[in-house]
Amino acid sequence: MISQRHYILNFLNILNFLFKSVPTPLDQNLKLDAEIGTEECEPTQYRQLVGSLRYLTITRPDYPVGLLSQFMETPRNIHLDCAKRVLHYVSETMDFNILYKSSTLIQLEGCTDAEWAG
Repeated sequence: MISQRHYILNFLNILNFLFKSVPTPLDQNLKLDAEIGTEECEPTQYRQLVGSLRYLTITRPDYPVGLLSQFMETPRNIHLDCAKRVLHYVSETMDFNILYKSSTLIQLEGCTDAEWAG
């Protein structure tokens, strides 16, 4: 079984992050670009947060994190808010795991919808 619960709990504790439930990692009607919002946020904080989220995408949908990664050069507060929303989603789904049963033949299949949030 692949589980990232321990990593997620440690990460959220380091950030003193409050657990607030959200059903999706991003608002589906949100359109992000480099010019949206006026105030730039602290780039180092944003890069560390998105970098940690990239690690988490091993077992999670990675479209939102890939989208947020596009704004590493000059992140704005709205981008940071979206990254925090992804954290809320991750905190809600930290018990989701990938289970591999050893008694059966493993045939790995996958499907993704890259336009899900776009």
